[in-house]
Amino acid sequence: MVCEHVSQAVLTLPVSSTPVYKEECTQCFDDHNMAAGIDVCLSCFNGGCPGAPNNHAHQHAMKSGHHLTVNIRRVRKESDERPTKLTKLEIVEEPENDQYEFETFVRCWGCSGARVDNVPEDVQRVVHAVLHAVEASKGSEIKAWAEEVTACSHFDGLTQAPAADFSSEALHQCSMCDKRDNLWMCLSCGHVGCGRKQYDGSGGNNHAIAHFEQTGHRVSVKLGTITPEGTADAYCYACDDNKLNPHLAQHLQVFGINVAAQQKTEKSIAELQLEHNLKFDFSMTTADGTQLQPVAGPGLTGLRNLGNSCYLASVMQCVFGIDRFRDRYFP
Repeated sequence: MVCEHVSQAVLTLPVSSTPVYKEECTQCFDDHNMAAGIDVCLSCFNGGCPGAPNNHAHQHAMKSGHHLTVNIRRVRKESDERPTKLTKLEIVEEPENDQYEFETFVRCWGCSGARVDNVPEDVQRVVHAVLHAVEASKGSEIKAWAEEVTACSHFDGLTQAPAADFSSEALHQCSMCDKRDNLWMCLSCGHVGCGRKQYDGSGGNNHAIAHFEQTGHRVSVKLGTITPEGTADAYCYACDDNKLNPHLAQHLQVFGINVAAQQKTEKSIAELQLEHNLKFDFSMTTADGTQLQPVAGPGLTGLRNLGNSCYLASVMQCVFGIDRFRDRYFP
């Protein structure tokens, strides 16, 4: 249908700090797995159920005057593959795109909730941003997992002098190898180096920290995490820790980088930590991958977790590992 509200709508793209409620209604427990899906407001990104009996999406539209929404419905894919026989008790993480597909369409509540055809390009861009935004609840999880990052004095009064061979065109690749992700820029001279190599062989080639060891330039910023709000992952090698850079916009301006024009393209350290913790393999194996054998008996059986006693149990397990304690109380 031709909708006058589409041409009149003034929409803005959600930024990384914008909460986008695209999985569950904010006023009830209806979610995007249900037959009616979830309507996400394209003006304020509120999530509402479009079906009876509550129809919170319609209520939101009438109250706020935000007529346009994108309906998102998640549907499980049918698979002809037989499930793999379990060989051990574990939870296997499957990518969401392998399990589900998403059905979407734009709706106008100013036109009685009718489906909108011939969606303009600017509205399509907002819809695309909504679909690829971090769900609001996951954003809360990221904040819960994130460690508290504080500022340090090494960012204050920083001496900056772009190197003679510095070029803003060279910010997309490590200056010492062909790595194009996890890039850290030295805030003293503009050198771009890849991050540290991880224990599993992933990550970079340690060229950012090698630059610090050679020059003594202490502070850097992760290029793919810069947001228009002026935030980014910053690191101080002197403190050997993630730090808050209160002068980020000023420091980047020296190298011709306008913070307001940047878009976040990589996961932050907090997001990577959350992803790692959620996917970590808790298999009962030794360092070389050998399966541990179950044992039982005095001094071998662990403490049962009561639901809120895991921390106490871990401490007691450590105490029971002390020879003098066992000899004194369990001779």
